[in-house]
Amino acid sequence: MAPGISPSDYLTLFRHLPGNYLLLAPDADFTILDNSDGHVAVSLKSRADIVGRPLFEAFPPSDKHNYLILQHSLAYVRQHQQTHIMPLIRYDLERTTEQGGGLQELYWQATHYPILNEQGELHFILQQTEDVTSQHLAEQQRRQTEHELAESQNQARFLLEALPIMLWTTNADGSGDYQNPRWLEFTGRQLEDIAGRSWLEDMHPDDRVRAQEVWDKAQASGSLYEVEYQLRRHDGQYRWMLSRGIPRRNETGEIVAWVGTGTDIQELKQVQQQLAAKDRQLRQILQQIPAHIATLSGPEHIYTFMNERSEQLFGGAVELGVPAAVARPEFVTNGYLHLIDEVYRTAKPFLLSEMPMAQPPAPNGSVSTLYFDGTLQPLTDEQGQTQGILVFGIDVTERVVARQRTAELMEEIRQQDAQFRTLVESLPLFIFITDAEGNVLYFNPQRQAYTGQPSSTDNWEDAIHPDDVLRMREIFAEGRRTTSPWSGEFRLRRHDGQYRWHLKQAVPLLQPDGTVERWYGSTIDIHDAKLFQQQLEAKDQQLMLILSQVPAYIATVAGPEHRFTFATPNYQALMSGRVQLGQPAADLLPEVAAQGFVELLNTVYRTKQPYLGHETPLQVLDASTGGQRNYYLNFVYQPLYDTEGQAQGVLCFGVDVTEQVLGRQRAETLTAEVRRSDERLRRMTEALPNMTFINEAAGVGHYVSPQWYTYTGLAEGSSIANHWRSVVHPEDIVRVEAAYQRARHKACGWSFEVRFRRYDGSYRWFLNKAQPELDAQGQLLRWYGSNTDIHEQKELTEALRQSEEYFRFLSESVPQIIWTAEADGQVDYFNERLFEVTGLRPADCLGPSAWANILHPDDQQRSLAIWQAAASTGSQYEIEYRFASRTGGYRWFLGRAEPLRNEEGEVLRWFGSCTDIDDVKQTQQLMQQQNTQLTQINQALDNFVYTASHDLKQPITNMAGIFEELKRTATFHDEAATELVGMFEGALQQINTTIRDLSDVVQVQRQQELLPLEQIQLLPFTQEIVHSLQDQMEELHARIELDFAASPTLLFVRPNLQSILYNLLSNALKYAAPERVPVIRVATAWPDEQTLLLTVQDNGLGIDLERHGPQLFQLFRRFHHHVPGSGMGLYLVNRLVQQMGGRLELESEVDKGTLFRLFLPVSKP
Repeated sequence: MAPGISPSDYLTLFRHLPGNYLLLAPDADFTILDNSDGHVAVSLKSRADIVGRPLFEAFPPSDKHNYLILQHSLAYVRQHQQTHIMPLIRYDLERTTEQGGGLQELYWQATHYPILNEQGELHFILQQTEDVTSQHLAEQQRRQTEHELAESQNQARFLLEALPIMLWTTNADGSGDYQNPRWLEFTGRQLEDIAGRSWLEDMHPDDRVRAQEVWDKAQASGSLYEVEYQLRRHDGQYRWMLSRGIPRRNETGEIVAWVGTGTDIQELKQVQQQLAAKDRQLRQILQQIPAHIATLSGPEHIYTFMNERSEQLFGGAVELGVPAAVARPEFVTNGYLHLIDEVYRTAKPFLLSEMPMAQPPAPNGSVSTLYFDGTLQPLTDEQGQTQGILVFGIDVTERVVARQRTAELMEEIRQQDAQFRTLVESLPLFIFITDAEGNVLYFNPQRQAYTGQPSSTDNWEDAIHPDDVLRMREIFAEGRRTTSPWSGEFRLRRHDGQYRWHLKQAVPLLQPDGTVERWYGSTIDIHDAKLFQQQLEAKDQQLMLILSQVPAYIATVAGPEHRFTFATPNYQALMSGRVQLGQPAADLLPEVAAQGFVELLNTVYRTKQPYLGHETPLQVLDASTGGQRNYYLNFVYQPLYDTEGQAQGVLCFGVDVTEQVLGRQRAETLTAEVRRSDERLRRMTEALPNMTFINEAAGVGHYVSPQWYTYTGLAEGSSIANHWRSVVHPEDIVRVEAAYQRARHKACGWSFEVRFRRYDGSYRWFLNKAQPELDAQGQLLRWYGSNTDIHEQKELTEALRQSEEYFRFLSESVPQIIWTAEADGQVDYFNERLFEVTGLRPADCLGPSAWANILHPDDQQRSLAIWQAAASTGSQYEIEYRFASRTGGYRWFLGRAEPLRNEEGEVLRWFGSCTDIDDVKQTQQLMQQQNTQLTQINQALDNFVYTASHDLKQPITNMAGIFEELKRTATFHDEAATELVGMFEGALQQINTTIRDLSDVVQVQRQQELLPLEQIQLLPFTQEIVHSLQDQMEELHARIELDFAASPTLLFVRPNLQSILYNLLSNALKYAAPERVPVIRVATAWPDEQTLLLTVQDNGLGIDLERHGPQLFQLFRRFHHHVPGSGMGLYLVNRLVQQMGGRLELESEVDKGTLFRLFLPVSKP
């Protein structure tokens, strides 16, 4: 004890140690002597509650596993008087009331230290515990994350190979390094072809420069790469492809690779071209319609189209591509945007009635308002989902102004209250007054005379047409909500039962606080005007149809540079799609500028005088061919003015009169050109691999391409009508003639398969297809058709049929029950083996109840659950169940099934088998019984050894005590007595060692069964064992080399691995060669992917394997007797390795050393 420090000071110091400490007595119960304040705080148990009590009574273990680990650690310290670090255990503690109560999941790392007295005897055991819950849970999360990452990477690789899309990756510089199988299948390339090849080689020559420019920009900016180009397929055909790529960056943001996809958009391109043609036609119609038309797209109502009248209405202030709320902010405040929202949301059209629209200020500063009738019509897709709004409006300003004048007159009438009644009762309209909620206070007599209703005002809605009541209520409700005037058109029943259209208008009389006091309104008959409006709309539709047939090229340019601001699709087509809005005309169309057209624009812009061109020749570049196209146009350049009358641009309007001019000037040339065009078409047709033909309406062949004569070997030009029957296979003639006659009767096309004889006499299958040409009256003129060689396809179909027959043959030949099921799991086939096994016909066991009649009742629910899980997930199906036997009873079968998937991974069908494993099952049950008996015998032997060693300990201890007392009190006169005493002491020590070793053997077996496997860090673990042998190593100057680079960790039972390494290392030191420094090497290696090799090699005495080889791993076998030992070490090591499913091999040479190889069944990570 240090001077000046009392025992109480030491106790105080111990209790204030930072951490959780528990002081234990090394007795049988490990009695608690004291604990630190940190331990009290963590355990929530006072010192008085635990001091003096056995450890496992004060802190009952949560389970047997934890109890054995703690018991082993404490016993180890008590036996070896060495520090021991316990494996991680879970021990939950009660939460405080403030923490919410209940058990808290906690994980602990405990270390037990031996405290020795001055005589070197074990005096106390100090337990230090550390809460490692957060570290443990973090480690679990890390492992789970690593596992999920590995799974994600595997799935990503699988998707790259399996997805039905084309994928590619490049290095940062754009050089290709991967293309998935879909890409390689499309191009016909091999993966090894990527290196050293330009990615532009498979691209159409016309697209290479543009694609390279887009790629250079994407690389320079690190942005998305997206481009459309034509890619050559393996058969030489070019198809349109949409290629997209995104950069992959490292942690510093640098681009390390590009990842992209390729999508075949050939069919989409064709559809786009068709839609573009229709769109051009529609725009021509809409531009000529005498109405205001616009389209809005999406929930933000983005302007996508606006005809000229609408542009004039807004003064050119609205740009396409801009949301309505941005382009016309007043739509938000005046409620128009709300109406548009409702139409988009409900997909119901809304009729616009006299909608006011403020106009841009005039040059004199005056502001005018126009009014429109029209509709907000939802535009829906094929599924009925709203995609946009069509806005259609007709100017009804004159009518509204007239009604406004009437409203002003009514206001004057209201102000002159004395003359009100007389005046309103003389007006040819209905006057009404309601309170703020719409309850009628007054009707003038005209309404009563019109409707024939009594003067009571309670039933005023009865005369309104039922289809209009709800709408008028909604309009009135909107007026009440906004406290603003409202109007609505509806049908009112006259006294004779006829309904006529009326316009109802109402204005509010507001109180000083802004609330409505009354509504004053009128109803006027607009039936004739409504009929006129409907007639006008019909005429407008007729006019639109007429104008839609007028071909014209229209564009507008702005500013002195003549930058394009608008171009119709026809104009774009005329200029080969080169018009770009915002770009000068001279830059985009240099050949047009060279012909003087831009100079004409300069003149019109400068002089503000229009220019008319008549049959003016125009040569434009054809972007598809690189040549020029010639036109003759009638055109006008019309200056466009702003609100101050300043020229802001030019309207270009042209009509193609090329045909008229050429027809007048070069009729003969046109005839020759038609002949050349016909010849080109003929040559193009004759260059196709298909045989083409033209048949007259009567069925006589008019034309057949040369491929026909090449294939058949007939003389070119010979009559088709005379020889076609000799070419068609005799078995197909009747069917072909019937198809011809049916097509003639119905004036329709045909499609059938037929065999044609080749020039060498062999027949090949062809697909014969034809489409009719009809005149304006629907009468048949001729057929146009082709013959396509489908022989290989036909042979593949036949091969598939034979394959199916072969499958049926195999399924009926194998000894298993074979079955198939649809994608949803419905069984649709059993082979006849089912009848042989169960006595049930396969046809009686199909459909949803396929298994009900076959399976043992106890297996049906389990089988159904596993089968439904497999069918729903598409995973492998495997189960063992019992089938009814035709001889009575049940037999065990192993059922397995695999799904057949398409290229998208969707399950198409299931193929399954059921294998009789009844004999195997019986053998397994017999083996299980024998294993149970062996386990019981082994357990009995272990219990016997454990009991024998335990029961022998006390007599041996007593014998040792008696012998010590005998030595102390007895006097030996015989000279041999001293030698005998030494021999007796050695015998006692040997017996004691043997009993301890037997106990260790049993303890090892129980640890293997009770303790869990742990992931052990080999380096610190082995260093701890080496540290326990430090005294022997220093005495021998031994050197130990550790190399765990191949596998730094090992999944093992910690105490068992400790016993293995301790025995091998201590033996290496014990049997070291005296004439050299001991060198011991411990290392790991991977001989294969499923085996970890742990080696321990020394340069000691070695073992004579020829002499002792068969006895190496037997109990009590020793091969050197100059040092003490029990002969159980190698037996114990071998047994521990075998318990893990491994094997122990040994190489040794006398006086050279020994190499132990431990082969352990561990998978390489």
